Amino acid sequence: MYTDGRLLTAGEKTRLHSDPFGVRTYLPGKCYEGYTLFSPAWGDQEYLIDMRGLVVHTWQVTHSNVAELLPSGNLFTHNCGKWLEELTPDSKTVWRWEGDESLASPNHHDFWVGDNVVVSLAAQRQRVLPGMFEPGTEPEFLRTDVIIKLDRDKETLSTFSFGDHVEQLCELAGYPLPIPYMRETENGRFKPYGPSDWAHANTIEVLPPTPLADKDSRFRPGNLLFSLRQLDIIGVVDPAKNEIVWCYGPGILDGQHQPTMLEDGNILVFDNGTYRGHSIVREIEPISGEIVWEYENGEDFFSPFRAGNQRLPNGNTLICECDAGHLFEVTPEKEIVWDFWSPFVGQGPHHLGKRIHRATRYSAQAVEPLLNSRADKIVAEVDRDGQRITTYPELIRLYQS
Repeated sequence: MYTDGRLLTAGEKTRLHSDPFGVRTYLPGKCYEGYTLFSPAWGDQEYLIDMRGLVVHTWQVTHSNVAELLPSGNLFTHNCGKWLEELTPDSKTVWRWEGDESLASPNHHDFWVGDNVVVSLAAQRQRVLPGMFEPGTEPEFLRTDVIIKLDRDKETLSTFSFGDHVEQLCELAGYPLPIPYMRETENGRFKPYGPSDWAHANTIEVLPPTPLADKDSRFRPGNLLFSLRQLDIIGVVDPAKNEIVWCYGPGILDGQHQPTMLEDGNILVFDNGTYRGHSIVREIEPISGEIVWEYENGEDFFSPFRAGNQRLPNGNTLICECDAGHLFEVTPEKEIVWDFWSPFVGQGPHHLGKRIHRATRYSAQAVEPLLNSRADKIVAEVDRDGQRITTYPELIRLYQS
């Protein structure tokens, strides 16, 4: 967190909970009904559950953190650090992009997928820029985040490297150069630290049309909303100008994730509070910087290193408290109306799979193509009227009833 002229961070912390796994709270009249897709951190399966926690579909994946259900019923996901891919409902790869030798990582942390366009957060190795770090703290090289826009034929349409915009970024954010990134030592002092992964982008989103764009061209549709975790900054890139046109966060945000623009042009962001010690979900009016809504619960709500959020169509907010393996839905009045603790605790390196990196709620209509694609052979199941069940969607509806 940027405070007293320093960018400070803290170490890893894990929240453990001994109460039962699964859905603990479900208030049907107050929830946004649907299905929730979530990604255990670096896990080998993606899960789709209904409101009662019933697993209705899974995909086999590799080292995945983020996934998106496509209108076709396919899944778009990644191998974090290596490739992007599209999977059929039975986990067959039908499209994959692995970048080229110029990239240290073709994709990491996030992506955005449209009708015929994909935007990837990638990374390149770069020589250390003069004056970026205090002498003696420089890394051997920079790991610089790059935004790559490509089409479904895998042709690169545009690129944007944050390494080419360090001075502009610091000027917009009000940071001095060298960047004052520090770590607290055991004796309570602060020591300059030159991280190779100096910005650590963790979110990318193409801005949709909103009323805000009519007021301020910085937020026009097609511009790119990003998050730089190490610098406590969210911002907007205008690809046509090849410039960062807006940023926000120093002194307020602390290791944030998943900024997303809402229909009215406000931005919802999970402010992790890595150094602060507790998390806050914030809704921000971008032009004024005013915080118009927040959710927090002190030390009982804390995910220091990963997380996400989604504003639902009924005005509720789905919150992913990653490091606790916890998903919950809150009303605008901050009442918890759906509460889920992941039972899938054994996946990923060092069993980190209990951590849910990101979650998305989909309507029943959005999930219907996926469920209709299932060709499961249903054996010896009848509905309450004694009629034979022959399709997977019918079976799901029986269980849900």
